Amino acid sequence: MKKFSIIHVPLLSFFSGELYRDVGLNWKGVGFGYLFLLLAICTVPRVFKIQKGLSSFIDEQSLQFVGQAPKITIPKITIEKGEVSINEPQPYYIKAPDSNEVIAIIDTTGQIKSLDNTDAFVLLTKTKLIWRQSKSEFRTYDIANVQHFVLDVVKIMGWLNTAKKILVPFLYPFVLLGSFVFRIIQSLIYAAIGLLFAEWCKTKLSYPALLRLAVTAVTPCIIVRTVLEYASVKLPLAGLWFFLTAMGLLFYGIKACSQVEEPATIEDELRPEDRNQSPRY
Repeated sequence: MKKFSIIHVPLLSFFSGELYRDVGLNWKGVGFGYLFLLLAICTVPRVFKIQKGLSSFIDEQSLQFVGQAPKITIPKITIEKGEVSINEPQPYYIKAPDSNEVIAIIDTTGQIKSLDNTDAFVLLTKTKLIWRQSKSEFRTYDIANVQHFVLDVVKIMGWLNTAKKILVPFLYPFVLLGSFVFRIIQSLIYAAIGLLFAEWCKTKLSYPALLRLAVTAVTPCIIVRTVLEYASVKLPLAGLWFFLTAMGLLFYGIKACSQVEEPATIEDELRPEDRNQSPRY
């Protein structure tokens, strides 16, 4: 019968041999449900950390549109019935504020028809949007089907502010799914290593039991890693230390499962002098 539940694992997995024994011998399944729940919780501070960094980046970039000079100057771009127009002299060059390098060109007059012989990343002509994917590779988008669209600094700022608001719900499922797939693969490999540990400990454990023990053994690593990432603390050779920690806890858990006391027999309970006496009739 199970003695512990999943709520005990995050704390007791750091030190309790009794927990590992219970997980290995009494629990059912492979532990992936618990693993998903643990990662779902640990992903929250991780995503908020990402949002904090990206929000700071967006705020810094937004200053290049509305802050003090130097700043990126983007004209009001209007598309009506598939044709682009701006109220500025052309070709119009959009330059990076720091390096003054040209990052985009707007030309509806036909003077510039490609990005060849330029360092710009984007070219907007009267009917096409061309962007650079690599030094020699370009993609072209025909805007003839766009009936009405207006782009200006106000709209760009609105997009940036919206990105800050929707970042967490948008990123969360992708970060969680990526972490879950990685930890599943990791647990499968660790459980295979656990077969060797079980052999050394002279105990027989099924592969699902070893999977449960592997998931339990990586729990402290997941928790500590989450705390370190959120605190922006970098541990030298972190991957190696987490691997060695997980292996040590896995061996510890398998060893705990091998130390189950055998139930006492009637012969064990008899005193030594009683064992040699013959029964009387």
